Amino acid sequence: MARETGIRPTITQVDTTAIRLTHVNGRLRIEAVFKRSSSGWKRSDYQLFQDDERRTTPKSWPEYAALLERLPSDAAGPAVLPDLTPLDEQTTLPAEILRCLGQCEKRLRGREGASVSVGRDSKGRYVLAIRGPKASMHMTFETQRRHGRKCAQIAPNNSIRVVTIEGKDLTEEIQGKLNKALARLLSEPPGGAGTAEAGTGSTQGPQGGGPSDRRGTVLRL
Repeated sequence: MARETGIRPTITQVDTTAIRLTHVNGRLRIEAVFKRSSSGWKRSDYQLFQDDERRTTPKSWPEYAALLERLPSDAAGPAVLPDLTPLDEQTTLPAEILRCLGQCEKRLRGREGASVSVGRDSKGRYVLAIRGPKASMHMTFETQRRHGRKCAQIAPNNSIRVVTIEGKDLTEEIQGKLNKALARLLSEPPGGAGTAEAGTGSTQGPQGGGPSDRRGTVLRL
């Protein structure tokens, strides 16, 4: 934990057979209880807290770092999505992003106050931004070259954020529902024609690397 965050945890004695490890990093706190057994110390409990409220434990240290980074320093401060750098008119988007963009535009067509666009974040990654009258969502993509072609896939860590217009971050609370909603949003509407992908000539639903197929390693002490 000290290596990953630069902050050393503290250890306190719970009783003669148990100790508690506490790691405080800004508004986040990790607590782990270890109990003595015949084969040594074994972790019996592990929790993450944000502002003293229990939160879902991130699957990896990069996810933990991203969660910490997006938290306002003041718990009362509103959450905000980062500003995106607009794309140059000459920018050629990877086929996977074009597909997602086209599907979102189809699904949102006719909905008042809804819009969808693509920009870049501070790390130069593509971000699909969906804005509505009540909330906005950012979906982050990472790019790579495969068989000489520029490809994109959903970023493996904290790829999706949802923030309401009141400044409440709903990402953690609705993650499960969000994955299902995205699978529907990015699938072909019933009776609709396929959106052609540059260089592929076919359509496909969310697959490897998509929100319904994300993988992560367990965040281990």
